[in-house]
Amino acid sequence: MVIMTDVVVKFDLKDAATETKLFQAVNQFAAERECMGTGASGTDDAPVIMVKTTSYGEGFKKSVIFQRRRDAEHFMSYWRRFAKVA
Repeated sequence: MVIMTDVVVKFDLKDAATETKLFQAVNQFAAERECMGTGASGTDDAPVIMVKTTSYGEGFKKSVIFQRRRDAEHFMSYWRRFAKVA
């Protein structure tokens, strides 16, 4: 029996510009991983990534959901670098 647990990374976004950066980072991360052949299935597929929006009061949060912890860890490292230069 295989039990799968998703890894959820939550972002409290300050503004629309940060949201745009996050989506750019997710798209570029997936594209780069696909080119490297390091997808979730071990083939040439990109990692499986889902993005969920949760609103609260006047703000909102984004959750980026991965099927593998390793993909989530790599994305967090990627996001830190991306957010500094974007």
